Amino acid sequence: MAGALSPQIRILSAGEHRLVTDIGRVDPGSLDSYRTHGGYAGLERAVTRLSPEEVIAEIEAAGLRGRGGSGYPAAEKWRAVRASGADRRIVIANLMGADPSALGDRALAEGNPHLIVEGALIAAYASGAGEAIVAVRREWTEAIQRLRVAAAEATDAHLAGYLMFGTDTSVQLSIWEGSGAYVAGEETALIAALSGDRGMPLIRPPYPTERGLWTVPSVVQNAETLAHAAWILSHSADAFASVGADTSRGTKLVTVMGRVAEPGLLEVPLGTPLRELVAMAGGPTGTTKALFVGGPGGGALDAGELGTPYDYEPLEAAGAIIGSGAVLVADTSTCMVDSARFFADFSAREACGKAVPCRIGTRRLVEALDRILAATPRPNDFTLLRELSKKVSDTALCKLERLAPAPILTTLARFEDEFRAHAERGECLAGACQTPRLRPLLQPLGGTDAAAPLE
Repeated sequence: MAGALSPQIRILSAGEHRLVTDIGRVDPGSLDSYRTHGGYAGLERAVTRLSPEEVIAEIEAAGLRGRGGSGYPAAEKWRAVRASGADRRIVIANLMGADPSALGDRALAEGNPHLIVEGALIAAYASGAGEAIVAVRREWTEAIQRLRVAAAEATDAHLAGYLMFGTDTSVQLSIWEGSGAYVAGEETALIAALSGDRGMPLIRPPYPTERGLWTVPSVVQNAETLAHAAWILSHSADAFASVGADTSRGTKLVTVMGRVAEPGLLEVPLGTPLRELVAMAGGPTGTTKALFVGGPGGGALDAGELGTPYDYEPLEAAGAIIGSGAVLVADTSTCMVDSARFFADFSAREACGKAVPCRIGTRRLVEALDRILAATPRPNDFTLLRELSKKVSDTALCKLERLAPAPILTTLARFEDEFRAHAERGECLAGACQTPRLRPLLQPLGGTDAAAPLE
């Protein structure tokens, strides 16, 4: 069917639909279809009726925070690049999908690509950029094809390119595809890849808003953030801020998976309790033991913490993050030691190799977990897990490295009895592991030869 999403993307009906409303209604290959449903009204309003400073002020009034994981105010990035006064400025839409289990950006790119294009053009106009680059992971072939069509249609209709809407505003739009390595989702690693170098993080400062792609001041935002910007300009800052938490307004795309009846993609107001996210995904299929919140660098919360709001600061205080927008539900049949090992192994395999603590430290953490799972621990393995995890985080070059030990530290803090049972008695309290550990080691996320622990 034309416009269909990839089979693994399932949008759930519950929640507060804004960005996903038109997915399934709009033909992703048709500019006319997008405009019939109100598309490019926000860009037209920005370019023909508002000054760049007024656009930034509206984004600020809405309280839009970056949806890529850090929650940094979008308006501050745009204002910083505009204030640079540089002759050349660039906007980069980051669709590198650092966590392959998170489906939000991919759903937008496949189901409503013009929404991302519109948001990128609004950001370019506001920040004074003459170029907008949409960077997409190479594996998302359908998303790339639809984004290319959208970019060409927008340019042909003078919504992008030269003299947009008949004004003197010009933004050259391009689609770039690159390797979907985990680290490529980090903004400075993406900038390095776009420059033709190996995608490895750079030391900050200077930040991309000061010295970004080709040393040019650059705005780097993930696709969801830019889609929200387009929504704000077409609906108003007040409408955007009508839902959400006190310091985190609007909605967030969340991929809920694991031991739930209806795994899939939700759009919910920020601040929604984790318990409600599970309920919106059809409820648990068993007795919920824990939630891994935030993807490979997220943290494990136990069943007593399901009232935690899905919001930046409350999750960080609990040891988790919004991160990639993924929530993995674990029931009582899930071994928390094995799950921690699963995430740690993913981070170790995806390490770019630039920083020694990440390249070597994460592998030593996995080895310690393997010894515990095999009931052959060294006397200091528990101390090693805690101290080496802290050292990796404290000496991290990039945020992905800093967060890599989080699944280990949070599971160890909340489920130490399971670690002790494996290490001291060769017993899996969840009944999920053979002892001694004979079954194949878990693959990184996205593998196909072995089952994931929480599927």
